[in-house]
Amino acid sequence: MKKTDLFVGIALILLSVAVWITSGQFPSVGDTDVGPGFFPRLIAGGLILMSLVLIAAAFRPGQAAEEVGPPTSWRRTILGFVCMFVFLALVYLGGFHLATPVFLLGFMWLFGYRKPIASILVAVLVTLFIYLIFETVLQVPLPAGVLFE
Repeated sequence: MKKTDLFVGIALILLSVAVWITSGQFPSVGDTDVGPGFFPRLIAGGLILMSLVLIAAAFRPGQAAEEVGPPTSWRRTILGFVCMFVFLALVYLGGFHLATPVFLLGFMWLFGYRKPIASILVAVLVTLFIYLIFETVLQVPLPAGVLFE
């Protein structure tokens, strides 16, 4: 049995249940079935299903020994968390549109992706995709930052 899969699966189910309960308390908007709690509940439901698959995989026979992979780099993990906090500060200051490509470039570099043209292209396209989904389709404004308000 892989204890890590079991514990992660249980933790994700607990998180998903908390999201499900919290999103059920969002106020409804109009007479539609798709309100502000729909997408969080959809994602929480999918996460519960995937967590159950992970828990079932932990009990599969023949999985008694932990799989050996590359050693965990605690330095890289800590730097990843630092990058996320820097991202939050950049979003507050410069807004989502400036902070996201910088964050993505830094994160790709941190995890070993060293192709500059491809990295820039991915960072810009991902930012554009997120912008189009939230601003255009869902009509949810993304943070502009205190420097541009």
